[in-house]
Amino acid sequence: MAILIQNVLPKSLAAQKDIKSGEKLLSVNGQEVNDFLDLEFYTSDYEFELEILSADGLLHKVKIQREERSFLGIEPEPYKIRYCENACIFCFIDQMPPGLRPTLYMKDDDYLYSYVFGNYITLTNLGDADYARIINQRITPLYISLHTTDNALRQKMMRSSKQVDALSVLKYLSRNGISFHIQIVCIPGVNDGEALKQTLKDLHHSELNCLSIGIIPVGLTKYRKNLCEIMPYNQQSATAILDLIDEARKNYNSSIIYPADEFYILAERDIPDEDFYADYPQLENGIGMLRLTIQTYKQKKRGLLKELRKKPFNYLMISSVCAQNIITRIAEDLNKRLENQFIRVQVIRNDFFGPDISVCGLITYSDLLQQLTPQADEAIILPACIFNNEGETLDGKDHLNFQETWKNPILLIDQFFEDWDFM
Repeated sequence: MAILIQNVLPKSLAAQKDIKSGEKLLSVNGQEVNDFLDLEFYTSDYEFELEILSADGLLHKVKIQREERSFLGIEPEPYKIRYCENACIFCFIDQMPPGLRPTLYMKDDDYLYSYVFGNYITLTNLGDADYARIINQRITPLYISLHTTDNALRQKMMRSSKQVDALSVLKYLSRNGISFHIQIVCIPGVNDGEALKQTLKDLHHSELNCLSIGIIPVGLTKYRKNLCEIMPYNQQSATAILDLIDEARKNYNSSIIYPADEFYILAERDIPDEDFYADYPQLENGIGMLRLTIQTYKQKKRGLLKELRKKPFNYLMISSVCAQNIITRIAEDLNKRLENQFIRVQVIRNDFFGPDISVCGLITYSDLLQQLTPQADEAIILPACIFNNEGETLDGKDHLNFQETWKNPILLIDQFFEDWDFM
């Protein structure tokens, strides 16, 4: 195997050795290079030898000696990710309408992306060579979608073409020094209750290098056509989940089991204190987001007030249904400190995906267009997380679309109140 060199950075070690884009990197110190992580792993030493295949088919070897602050400068061709081969009964992507950003329909299940980006993998597409590489290259920690330790139930939920004894795999990885974070998507009446109790018991086995266990409710949109029937969580069932988790944390003297914020909202319970979440190991799963928002706001409040006072207008602060109580408290606190300005809060329903979706990251332009009601003297405060890194909403609208739709100034605030800027 080999990787195609797509680009060589100027003034890099590779450029100094006359390595060119379009050539192929075959190996480093005799080790095959198959992707970006191999490249990083095998070139981490101060001295190594590259085997290069030129564009005209000639083989040559290049010795590299690193100096302080030097960089190799080889950019490989884009990595081809490994896709999910399961047909999970709860898959969110299967519940999305057509016409959204193309990347939203990608079902990745790649252990390299798990390690690098924290994406969750199912273990159902890994072979012996993959496990050997994970262990040899110390690809740890991994993020694993487990859902249950009952193999029959897991197969029923994930409908994989390759059945995996997940608990045995976790023990094998642990024995070889690999740690992991666990995700459990709970479905009412399927893998909660007694099944969840057993799963938590199994995961607290002393053999396992389990760093955290995130328990999140199944996400259900209004587009579940021709899919199996699944009921959403309500106040009663969310309360039962929280009670079960509290009992497990006590029984196992465990601080690594974390319920999603949505369970607390549904159960109408207070969000736990900051100490509960340690270093927020499953923030991307919606676990601890509301608590972190509160804590960060307290730290950044003075700077935010200074920003708000710069402009001679009032503000309309947008909130998701899930964050309504927190955002309302923040607005009330700001209003106590603003003299000639006022912030009002508007909660945006998720009509696009349906009433069971309540988080701010899934707010769309179309729902804002239908519901947003700014006054002429108000600037709009939007959560920045409704845009991706390219500045587009889920339904493909960018900053220019917003500026053309609303003539009001728009202030984007990071969902944790860490940063803000006018659009």
